Amino acid sequence: MRSPWSRSGLLWCIWTIQAAALHAISGVASRGTPKVAFQQPPSDAVDCVDPLIGNGGDSPNGSGGMIPSTAPPFAMTRWVAQTRQNYVSVTPYNYTDNSVHGFQGTHQPAIWMGESGQIVVVPGAGDVKAVFEERGMAFSHTEEVITPSYYSVELDAIEGGTIISEQSATSRVGHLRFTFNDTERPYILIEASRASVMGSADPNNLTYPHGAVDIEPVRNEITGHNKERQDFIIGPNPATKFAGYFCARFSEPVVEWGTASNSDARVVPGQRVRSGSQVSAYVRFDESIKTVEVRVGVSFISVDQARRNLDREAPDGTSLEKTAQGTREAWAEKLDRINIDGASTDDKTTFYTAVFHTLQVSSYFKERGKFS
Repeated sequence: MRSPWSRSGLLWCIWTIQAAALHAISGVASRGTPKVAFQQPPSDAVDCVDPLIGNGGDSPNGSGGMIPSTAPPFAMTRWVAQTRQNYVSVTPYNYTDNSVHGFQGTHQPAIWMGESGQIVVVPGAGDVKAVFEERGMAFSHTEEVITPSYYSVELDAIEGGTIISEQSATSRVGHLRFTFNDTERPYILIEASRASVMGSADPNNLTYPHGAVDIEPVRNEITGHNKERQDFIIGPNPATKFAGYFCARFSEPVVEWGTASNSDARVVPGQRVRSGSQVSAYVRFDESIKTVEVRVGVSFISVDQARRNLDREAPDGTSLEKTAQGTREAWAEKLDRINIDGASTDDKTTFYTAVFHTLQVSSYFKERGKFS
């Protein structure tokens, strides 16, 4: 009988098991325990997965190159806390960092390939911070929970207070919840386009992909796109018409809005539409609002398709707990097929994490051939 594993998938599984074992030997930091609502349905196999395995290191060769992202198996887009600007040989999250600059919907499968059509959601309070270096918020790993279906972290807001940030995701929708504690003038910023690093050999080798934002206050939405595609440096096809589209919808009414430049920190209050190589859009909420959810539908086809994906996979009224439960169910359905007898807890963590990684990267190649 023919094996269900492709040769590339089998090699990837072997490689990730080896990487997991090496990382386990060096010691894995705590990944936290989620609240009971985010542990449903029960699954020992899913609980064994440690998304931090293969992440960290002070150089590309000192890391396994894995991204501790949140998404179901075979997801089109995965969501991850952004601690650095990612490109070929640099992942968007690195455990050695101590500040979060946003939450990124990434299409980077692993360290040796680049980003394409990404989007970043940035919570904040006070003056709008669009520039990457200026918007980072300190955090402690002791206040972080990382699982395949749910992530949370407590951030120190730049102008005082804290922002509890939580995320889950379906295949084409990122679902985030921000709770603002002791902050003033909370906002959420969407980064649509940015300067893009072309390879690790020279971080100053930049391109400036075009992007656009459109704020729709009546819909409580920000829509837009960008044409970032770092992988053209390792592929033969330029894909000049490629773009990643998004539709971000907020759970609370927006009362203020505007656009911002990611290069010079210039903010334009009241502006609804903007395009260019380094553009963002932001919205504010009433001061009485302490918790805001944002669901972000994505597509490689159009904004309308991104909105349809949002309405189909995480329609209005869907709680973060429900989204996370569906994602955990999807992981349990895959990982619970494998039963291991006689293994230690460390051995099971190594094995199930490796399988977890194979179902992430396979999704990238699967979806690249099937636009959504």
